[in-house]
Amino acid sequence: MAVLKLGEVVEVLPDQCKARVVFDEDDSIVSDPLPIVIPNSIENRDFHLPDVGEDVLCLFGSAGLEDGFILGSIYAGEVVPPSSSADVRMVEFADGSKFTFDRSASTFEIEIGSTRIKLDRDSVNVEAPQRVSVTSDQAVDIEGAAVVNIKTPTLN
Repeated sequence: MAVLKLGEVVEVLPDQCKARVVFDEDDSIVSDPLPIVIPNSIENRDFHLPDVGEDVLCLFGSAGLEDGFILGSIYAGEVVPPSSSADVRMVEFADGSKFTFDRSASTFEIEIGSTRIKLDRDSVNVEAPQRVSVTSDQAVDIEGAAVVNIKTPTLN
């Protein structure tokens, strides 16, 4: 009989895509390394691991704590989702960087520090505090159907 258990990650094993989980309701027993269920692992390969201290939901078979999987993380207690919109898919990293897709607005945004890239159906906007660089081994073409504006103190 399969059993679902809620536990907390105590060790992550990135090279195996596994983690150990402690179950406070079971006298703080720590599991064997459990495989982490991910969307793809052959042609398209995903890699993301829970953090130590993260609450995870685990599924176990009849063999006990050595026969299970980590199904995923859950938001619990004071840990709240980074968005409240059902139309947003987002990954937010510990350093504040994030990838956000909003299907209702058809926008994709990448933020790394104060550098931002925003794409929508009609435009691409890049904001960077230091430099934007375009490099090619071949030609670089800039073409505007109406106007190409360049505003700068120096043009080389």
